[in-house]
Amino acid sequence: MADILPFERPDSPIKAKPGVEAKKAGIGASLLNLADTYGLYSGLYLHFGHSRGSAVRAIASSANAERQYVNLLADSSLVIKALAARRPFTWSSSEIRFAHKLDTPHVGIAIPVQDHPNGPGLVALIGVGLDAVRKTVKDHGPALSWAATDIHAAALTVLRVAHIEAPTRREMECLRLAALGMTVPKIGKTLHMSTRTAEVYLHRVVKKLGGANKVNAVAIAVSRGLLQCDPSGLEHSEPAS
Repeated sequence: MADILPFERPDSPIKAKPGVEAKKAGIGASLLNLADTYGLYSGLYLHFGHSRGSAVRAIASSANAERQYVNLLADSSLVIKALAARRPFTWSSSEIRFAHKLDTPHVGIAIPVQDHPNGPGLVALIGVGLDAVRKTVKDHGPALSWAATDIHAAALTVLRVAHIEAPTRREMECLRLAALGMTVPKIGKTLHMSTRTAEVYLHRVVKKLGGANKVNAVAIAVSRGLLQCDPSGLEHSEPAS
């Protein structure tokens, strides 16, 4: 079964910014509006990580759609087909292998978004009548792709805010010493770790803070209050465990 994650983690050391729930609700409304525009009744968005077995993150047009379809579609062969597709395509429960037995037939439209830097996404619309959805894809394929791209971009803003990973205490110690001008070997010696370990910690903290380099990461850390300027140097403020 696919590992399904919500777009928020309440236990995250860095709290989601205000407005995340509103943005998520707005994306759900966009999914419902897109489905309704083309005569379908429900929609959901799935985001996939780059690595095999990565967790799937999902937003649905309603709580009912989330309960009914997120796990169902994420565990189906529809995902494999969508990851290789470039255009919208129709699907039906008679063509797609599902991990769970279906009580009623399902049909819909799959709209893949191939995004190599951020990981691919999929907008899935659910409806009735295979002939009708086939005609929709034939007549409105480009419009569906544009709409799915907009939904994907909006969902990524929620994903980035909700899944920021806090730097660890050790990573912040390495960044603080780097900000004071220490070389990587000196940082390793000071913190009683190998040079390679110090390099890894610095790479991780720069990535977690979203910095372009160590200098940029220091500026971000200071602006967030993770590092505090002090006459005697930079102090690490309230490190994450």
